[in-house]
Amino acid sequence: MLGQIRDELQQIAETVKAIVGIDVTILDRDLIRIAGTGIYKSKVGTAGPKNSAFEKCLQTGRQYLIADPKSCNECDICTSREECEEKAAVCFPIIIDEKVEGVVGLIIFESEKKEAFLEKKESYIDFDKRLSELIASKMREKNISSKLQYKSRELLTVIDSVNEGIVIADKKSSIVTLNRYFKEKFGVRYSNLIGEPLDSILPRSAMEKIEKNHFSLEEEPLTVSIENHDIEFLFSIRPIVVDDAIEGSVITFKDFNMLQRSVFNASEKNAILTFDEIIGRSHALTQVKEQARLISKQNVPVLLLGESGTGKELFARAIHTGSDRRNRIFMAINCGAIPESLMESELFGYEKGTFTGANSGGKMGKFEIAKDGTIFLDEIGDLPLHMQVKLLRVLEEKELMRVGGSTTIKVNPRIIAATNKDLQKMVERNEFREDLFYRLNVIPLRIPPLRERSDDVLELSDYFLKRYNKIYRKNIQGYTVEAQKAMARYNWPGNVRELQNLIEYAINFEPGDRISLGIIKSRMGEREEGSVEEKPLKDLVADYEKEVINGMIRYYGDDTEAKKTIAKKLNISPATLYRKLEEQ
Repeated sequence: MLGQIRDELQQIAETVKAIVGIDVTILDRDLIRIAGTGIYKSKVGTAGPKNSAFEKCLQTGRQYLIADPKSCNECDICTSREECEEKAAVCFPIIIDEKVEGVVGLIIFESEKKEAFLEKKESYIDFDKRLSELIASKMREKNISSKLQYKSRELLTVIDSVNEGIVIADKKSSIVTLNRYFKEKFGVRYSNLIGEPLDSILPRSAMEKIEKNHFSLEEEPLTVSIENHDIEFLFSIRPIVVDDAIEGSVITFKDFNMLQRSVFNASEKNAILTFDEIIGRSHALTQVKEQARLISKQNVPVLLLGESGTGKELFARAIHTGSDRRNRIFMAINCGAIPESLMESELFGYEKGTFTGANSGGKMGKFEIAKDGTIFLDEIGDLPLHMQVKLLRVLEEKELMRVGGSTTIKVNPRIIAATNKDLQKMVERNEFREDLFYRLNVIPLRIPPLRERSDDVLELSDYFLKRYNKIYRKNIQGYTVEAQKAMARYNWPGNVRELQNLIEYAINFEPGDRISLGIIKSRMGEREEGSVEEKPLKDLVADYEKEVINGMIRYYGDDTEAKKTIAKKLNISPATLYRKLEEQ
């Protein structure tokens, strides 16, 4: 440790020698001489004597006064005792952070100085102690300086590695630091803006908002013109507070388009789905796939109609992939899963301070995040009437206003809506706005239920078999003939989702190498042949829903948490689940 300030220690030793006329030697904790005067100057870098008073000082952390090195007890087994030229000495440990890191000694080599030295020994002991403390202080300063230098370099490395612009300003709002991203993105050199005021990069309106909010803003929109191109940023600012006073600020710039892209990348695996990946070759499915393929490139609203579990979201994703917005965000929103009280803020976002306990800097809504992409409004029939009015305005005006906000934000997403309800009848019952219905129903596509595409059942079954074999590390080879016939005859009121759940269940419980009728029969309701004809389809579906819900309640339980889990498993909102339970 003392080696880090070797030159400074040598200067201290020579200064002491020049002032008091006494030689000085300094050794580190390994007994290596770091500095010295007189005959010890030439021995710097060599090891001190073993079993000497200096080594004992290092070991014990005590001071030693040596009046006669050749006869004192402290030096009786010193390896250099016989050739020692010292007449008297005092040594004191150098203690740093409660550890002995070295020893400093004042040495008398002349006999005529020894008597005067011993007469003033208390003064020299005190002087040696202060000299030790001075060296320890210098060492601490060096350590602090090294740590500060490291932390400074660490901080600069961190802010340079962040993939967003960072600007640090002082309390007078003058720029003191710019990170690499900012310089590269804005096309400026480091020296160009250092010392310049913040308003050289921020418009006056933004500066007024910053000052009004005491240098605390979160993700405010900002458009900057760079090389004749407008780039949208979200800028935030945080104050640097020292002793309750604002001594500076940190401003961050996020590229809005890059933020959108990162959200897109996060969901890209699920979002990228083509029509060829929608399994099935039946005439009913092939026909609707071709219709969807034709309109995918047209920037028109699409309304997907069909029973629950038919794959409406798959079609929505395929339409998005086939459009010129394929590289933008696909945002799926389940209108039946968002609590009514949170619906507006989830869709359109909210400003800072709008809600107690919410994000202190406000929040972007789903429409704003996907403003140039595709928004899939699933279960649109569950959208509350007051939200239907707000949604219609956004679709027609192509702009929105955050909850608690005062400025409008331009948005232009493509809308794909889906429902398993009869919206036309809902309009007649005043449960759905007629103007919104016509706004969404530009291109209606009906997704056929599985019972209308029975030719696809076995192909879908094989697909799910391979999928769940891989997930559960099973090796089920296929289906028995009886199981295949039963699946081909079955009505599938739950559509593809029911088939998927059936195969997942069977793979987990089938003991053999092929899924047998015995395993799947109980899950298919054990209906007698032809019994599906005895009730209207609506009643059959209702009966099946009851069967599924009651079975899951028996499995998961009947408390609130269990019902939340069941709703999630069934891909419905808790409110929908409670309503269906009341209808039983």
